[in-house]
Amino acid sequence: MTLDVFLTAFRGGEEVAVDRNALESALAHEGLGGGRTTVTTSDGGAAQLLVDDDGASFLVQTLTPELSQLIFEVAREARLVTLPADGTPNAYVVDRALVDELPHDLEASVVEAGSAFHEVLRASEEARGARTS
Repeated sequence: MTLDVFLTAFRGGEEVAVDRNALESALAHEGLGGGRTTVTTSDGGAAQLLVDDDGASFLVQTLTPELSQLIFEVAREARLVTLPADGTPNAYVVDRALVDELPHDLEASVVEAGSAFHEVLRASEEARGARTS
């Protein structure tokens, strides 16, 4: 099963271009470059990473705790909103202040730790699987 996870920015309820410097810096702290690259983690996590002015897309092939932690850290450092492509209006933020910037049709949840982030991504992966099966 796969899951696409998008990191993006909102301001005043509208999607806006991300701070590319902040995103590139957050990715660099995780040992990643921008553009298009393969992400692998020591626990078997795997994803394709695509970066542009709209944010970062992690096309997850294998979701693991380390991969979830990596995505969490990038979102935290770059102050981005996480939108899993699971057919739900869920939006995950690591900073409560970002909730006020979201459109009203998204259901925001504050996730404060990488382990909790892994659990919500696993639930998204399962929700997506239920919709595509």
